[in-house]
Amino acid sequence: ELCKHPLSTLKLVGALFLSNVGNTRVSLLRSPLHHTAVNTFFSKRFHTRGGPILENVFTQLKKLTLDRVGWWTLNNIARDSLYNGFRSVTELHLRHVSFSDIQELQVLICSFPLLERLHLTLQQPSASYSVVKNPTGLQLPKRLYAIDITTVDEATFQGLSVITPCPSLRQFCWRSNVFYELEDECRNVGEFLEATGSSLVELSLIFNVDMLSNDIRIRQPTNKVAIQQFMRFHDCVDLTKNPSLQRVTLDIRPDPYLVLFLQYAIRNEQALSVQSLYIPFLENVIFSLNPRILSNEGLTQNDLDIALQQPALANLRRLEFGVQGFFPRQSVTEKIAQVLSGLMERPMLLLPNQDDCAA
Repeated sequence: ELCKHPLSTLKLVGALFLSNVGNTRVSLLRSPLHHTAVNTFFSKRFHTRGGPILENVFTQLKKLTLDRVGWWTLNNIARDSLYNGFRSVTELHLRHVSFSDIQELQVLICSFPLLERLHLTLQQPSASYSVVKNPTGLQLPKRLYAIDITTVDEATFQGLSVITPCPSLRQFCWRSNVFYELEDECRNVGEFLEATGSSLVELSLIFNVDMLSNDIRIRQPTNKVAIQQFMRFHDCVDLTKNPSLQRVTLDIRPDPYLVLFLQYAIRNEQALSVQSLYIPFLENVIFSLNPRILSNEGLTQNDLDIALQQPALANLRRLEFGVQGFFPRQSVTEKIAQVLSGLMERPMLLLPNQDDCAA
């Protein structure tokens, strides 16, 4: 149906979402990765058999999302259309996309010369692939400044190998859903961040300790196990290699584990350059550390206060938090300041995040 629209309309399309999910013509017993709906779209000409191909149609497309696609299902026509038909794209989302050859990921990314933002959630194919550093010698888009990765298995963090180094990177978001496999993940991400060097300005760390990417909850680890895993971050990720890093977002779930992350993952005698720290669920963390709650294994609000005063955060001057409603809106800043009284003895701004306030 999309192919029947007038070209004058299609040229105005700014965002395109393509997914193999919902293809009712294919047996539900097969994984969506093996469906061919996306392949059919990319290999189709518009209006007539000899009609315009993609590069002459979506000329103003800015955001492209591919969902549940196995790259082996794309024929040569579909791949050529994809590599050449979306030169205007500035934001690319790959959601549960699987590559049988990691080089194909690099070829895809490098086919968007204006790309600025990249979101990766890759899925491991049935057969593992070998990771090769810069396998094709292609150059990454020069405007690529923001990368957001979500790990559901080893495919995503292995995929970082083809975008290392990324000299234009300014923002990096790491969403981890493989808490019990942090060693390999931290090693790969650590190498990526080290190669980024002084270009990195903003870092977001979002770790789900007791939940998988499909929202299935798993057993919460004991504090001892959590400490062991967070130590892997400490051993592999050295943020002192990013001297221009100014802002860090920490979202560690469930809430009490944030204290352990601060104590064991980013502890360092050398002060980081970070001046702004954003904890979206700081209210939740403080509430979860209430002494009347038994599930925090002895962690207290004072532990949080002390962890935020560690030497690694000596340059911290701004602490932002999301407004969650645990405290009255009029006095939330004052209440948090009372809990973090030791930290507030420094020159420190304690502010609700403006985006959360607007919401």
